[in-house]
Amino acid sequence: MKHLYLILVATMIALSAAAQAPEDESTMTREQREQHHEQRVEERAVRHQNELKYMDSVVLSRNYKFVPNSFQQEPAGNMHQIYSVLYFLSMRGDYIDIDMPYLVGEVPPYHLTIMNYITFDIQKYTAVQDEDGWTVSFMSNLYSTNTYTFTFKIYSITREAVLTLASQMYPTVTYNGTVQAIY
Repeated sequence: MKHLYLILVATMIALSAAAQAPEDESTMTREQREQHHEQRVEERAVRHQNELKYMDSVVLSRNYKFVPNSFQQEPAGNMHQIYSVLYFLSMRGDYIDIDMPYLVGEVPPYHLTIMNYITFDIQKYTAVQDEDGWTVSFMSNLYSTNTYTFTFKIYSITREAVLTLASQMYPTVTYNGTVQAIY
């Protein structure tokens, strides 16, 4: 009996909520639908502009994290998928924290290793805004005689980033992934 009352009460609540639901598009006039669609387009445009501003602030703060999901040796090496969530490159103001797979070797066959560094050695840092987002580049020695050049292409609309990691000793490696703010 108790269950019957609960079912009855739930049905009454659902019916009352359905009666108060806003008009759906099938009962709207053409003019109302057009206004509704224009309003949705305007709301999306505002949301997109806010996303662009957000990504601008993330890049300018120099406090963000790149999470790679694939990488490839250039010019035409094998594409490697990254299924682990452990790997990243964090830009944290005055230092970088790197924990990512990397390809090493002076001649083929190159082999996989892990680039695992925290360094304050950030040289020639630049962030240039363009129509798609940002191009961020910097150099570091990473405690060696080898100079590494990091170049990010960050697409503000999608938060996608392409990191090209060039070196004097090893092949260039390109990573694809996403950028997110560090709070």
